[in-house]
Amino acid sequence: MRIDRTMKPVYYCRRCGEEISRHAEECPHCQYNPQSIAWRFGVGALIFGTALALVSPPVGLFGVFVGILAVGGSYLLSPAG
Repeated sequence: MRIDRTMKPVYYCRRCGEEISRHAEECPHCQYNPQSIAWRFGVGALIFGTALALVSPPVGLFGVFVGILAVGGSYLLSPAG
């Protein structure tokens, strides 16, 4: 059995469902960029959590933890390179 290596690896956009290349930075159909959204949420949670940790350490540290998970998860959501 031969494997056809000429086929481009593809995946489906989470927002519009269209087929796109794994090497695309964003969906050419709807411009959805999963890394950008997760990254922005993560950085916001890190900043907010750090500031809140000064007032309420348990809640603030939870925000920092969520931010770290979101920033790390943004790499998992990005297209495979």
